[in-house]
Amino acid sequence: MAQIEQDLNPDVTIGLQLPLKHDNELGFFKRTKTFLEQTKTNIRNLLLTRKGERLSNPEFGCDVHNFIFEQISGDFESKVEEAILEAMTIYLPHVIVENISTAPTSESKDVYVVNLSFSVATDQTMSEELTLEFPAEGY
Repeated sequence: MAQIEQDLNPDVTIGLQLPLKHDNELGFFKRTKTFLEQTKTNIRNLLLTRKGERLSNPEFGCDVHNFIFEQISGDFESKVEEAILEAMTIYLPHVIVENISTAPTSESKDVYVVNLSFSVATDQTMSEELTLEFPAEGY
């Protein structure tokens, strides 16, 4: 079944939504119903995973955590963008990154926000945005 056919079929689910939450309608966990929605979940999983954190695949993840709270220099945004694009090229090559922006939140300087807009290679007409927060504590 082609991706578009799967997306249009209300009886087909693609994968699990992260974070895992209970869903009475579709089964035990909430599921994604479209390829773009599943891709968003996959990106979140990839970028929030540190390299070395996954037991059977220590190279899986993104290096954003390594420098997100170091002193910000002139090339800080390019380092963040490079780390994200490197991870995406390896693990999610079907994703087309359209824009990446980074900034501390206005409420707290202890939380850094990365905004990412993307589409998938099979349907570039639909874009999606993802906002990730990186808190200082625990990183």
